Amino acid sequence: MTINYRLFFNNNPATREQLDRVEEITVEQEIDMAWEARMQIPIATDDKGNWTGEDEDFLAEFTQVRVEIELGDEVFVPLIDGSIVEAGDRMNSEPGQSMKTVVIQDESIRLNRDDRIFRFDNLLDREIASQLFGEIEQIATTEIENTPAPSSSLPPVVVQRGTAMQLLRSLARRQGMHAYVLPGNEPGQSIGCFKSFPTQTDGLPPLIVLGAGRNVAEFHPTNNAQRPARVTASTLSIFDKTITQRTSDLGQLDLLGEEPTFASEGNTATQILYPRDGDAVDLDRVVTAEALRSSYSTEATGTVLNDTYSAVLTPYRVVSVAGVNQRHSGDYLIRKVTHSLTRSYYSQSFTLQRNARSAGSSAGLANLAGSIF
Repeated sequence: MTINYRLFFNNNPATREQLDRVEEITVEQEIDMAWEARMQIPIATDDKGNWTGEDEDFLAEFTQVRVEIELGDEVFVPLIDGSIVEAGDRMNSEPGQSMKTVVIQDESIRLNRDDRIFRFDNLLDREIASQLFGEIEQIATTEIENTPAPSSSLPPVVVQRGTAMQLLRSLARRQGMHAYVLPGNEPGQSIGCFKSFPTQTDGLPPLIVLGAGRNVAEFHPTNNAQRPARVTASTLSIFDKTITQRTSDLGQLDLLGEEPTFASEGNTATQILYPRDGDAVDLDRVVTAEALRSSYSTEATGTVLNDTYSAVLTPYRVVSVAGVNQRHSGDYLIRKVTHSLTRSYYSQSFTLQRNARSAGSSAGLANLAGSIF
């Protein structure tokens, strides 16, 4: 399988000279975190002992950098589109050992630079998200899910001190959603997202641990029995002083499998939310959102076999896993991916998460045991 990559600096394709300067690229992608890339660029001294290659214009702070990769005959997939936020030099007296490291983060950092006091009156959370994403030139489009109006008779008011990104994540959390920025189809055209986790696969090939189609080098699932929780929240009406209380129903959560991860609901933990969590959002929605967040108790780490897996893994997508035991086979949400790219190889390591267990192997792969034995 052929592997190609390309770089863009300030939305322009990198020149051959710029490409030749880059020795290694590592991109770390994780949900609810700014994605980050590290580029390794060799530096050296000239005949007079002066360091060269340190102050290139294309490596200046806040230069926009985009990294894309192509596997086989597939289309180029962007791994990151963001800005240079940090640079450091590792100088060594041994020849060929000195290196400059350039750090790039996605364009969500532009929403996380300035502390402000925000006040929004009579706006739904989705409308606030659209307004905040629209303030950033590099965020060209948005993918924002609907958020219902609060059940309270009082007009919705949001007052918060912090950065725009902090506010977006706070609003997303109470809605059971996530706020993040993805690279778009074109350089410098990022996508602002305010969405729930997906629950269905979207075309990624399955990760197969054993069998003729094996494409995973290692797979390590674990289950944290302390994570699933029942969530309770209460509000006090300022009109008639009545108290409204809601408790999450674990049976109503969207699961990535046939059964919950806990054997008995009596073993789940209990959380009581602060009263402010229900001020401007329907209580049922708040407790369901927090219960869903805590329900992802199964985590699996691993790496794909180089030159065998034909797709690029990215967070916020669902992928199927096969070739493990019945409980752990099935659909997982991709939580984190580390892409390592050099002139000679490309590798992917991943962290998956799941809030369910399966009664059997993933559909379409039931005969996998036969292919093994």
